[in-house]
This record gives sequence, structure tokens and C-alpha cells, in this order.
Amino acid sequence: MQGFEETLLHSDFSGDPAALDAWFAADFTEVSPGGGVSSREQVMTWLLHKDPLARWQLSDLSAGELAPGLRLVRYHAKQIAPQVSTSKGALHCSFWQFNASLQRWQLRFHQATKII
Repeated sequence: MQGFEETLLHSDFSGDPAALDAWFAADFTEVSPGGGVSSREQVMTWLLHKDPLARWQLSDLSAGELAPGLRLVRYHAKQIAPQVSTSKGALHCSFWQFNASLQRWQLRFHQATKII
């Protein structure tokens, strides 16, 4: 599951937005580090327009099965490029669900909590 999170963060989907679309469940939502709720479209827009050189270091990753076809992934992420951030990063929590009709895992929910 770490590979899925890294693919979403580190890939440049600007040349193929349809490829990005397949990563998200139709009813995906996100709770942002600031506490707001972001829609599927808002998160996809951010991913399509982010700096393609941006990189994050993921640590303290854990993943567990909540039910057949449903995984909870937790980790700490800190941006490390294009410049090292002074931020302490954020704690992340994602729910990944297997879509049987598409035969692939999709992100269903994501929350990031900024570390102060």
C-alpha cells in the first residue's frame, strides 16, 4: 500500500488525467490538514497541478486489513523536495478499497493532520 501512496504523491499525471481518475473511488473525500473537507475533484486538481519535482518522505507506515477488500494505511509524510521544508510534516490516514469491477485498489478516504 505504501507504493500506492507514493505513486499518487510522486507521479506527474498532468499528461494523462484519465490515469489519475482510476486511482479514486467515485465517493472519495478528504479531510485536509487545515480541517476542511475536499472533494474528489479538488484533490485530483491539486495532484494534476502540483510541482512535478515535489517529493515526500514517508515513514512509520502501517497497513492493516479492516475487512476483505478494505485496508487502512497510516504514515507520517514530510516534503523533502524540491526544497527541504521546515514543517514537521503531517500524519496521514487512508482507506483503500478493492474495486472488483475494475480489478484495482482505489482510494476511498484520506485525512492529513499537520504536526505542530
